[in-house]
Amino acid sequence: MFTKNQQLLAYLAKNHLKASITVLMKLSYIIDLFFVKSTGRKLSNFNYVRYYHGPYDSSINSDIQVLVDSQIIYPKAHYTATGEEFIVYNFNDGAEFDFNDLSQPELEKIDEIMETLKGYGAKTLTDIAYKTKPMLALGATHGGNEHLNTVLDLSLR
Repeated sequence: MFTKNQQLLAYLAKNHLKASITVLMKLSYIIDLFFVKSTGRKLSNFNYVRYYHGPYDSSINSDIQVLVDSQIIYPKAHYTATGEEFIVYNFNDGAEFDFNDLSQPELEKIDEIMETLKGYGAKTLTDIAYKTKPMLALGATHGGNEHLNTVLDLSLR
């Protein structure tokens, strides 16, 4: 049985072409912001803190590892134009996986959000995250250390 967070990450990896850890985290954050605004609650159980490159929850690392170990997603090396390696997580289409903790209306909303962010990579999603009210409220700048590790208040409107 996989947690709702793990199911969300697997769904995002399935539906994003370059689902790096940064992309997965920023998409989760943006989706949770939308859900808080529209329903009053987050979709995931991530607890985002202000980190060097935007909203982050360290539990994403273990959630991704569980999915990799279970062969639900698999890592693949990609390279930037300058030759720097980064890992993208791809959904294993042969895996039997049930997104049973994500309701049909939740999946539809995730799909809507994903459609508006289609093609955005880690840099653009990080830029978007820095423009959200929870990050602006802390005066966070990309790469800065203002209020580092402070829990983000997703209820800010």
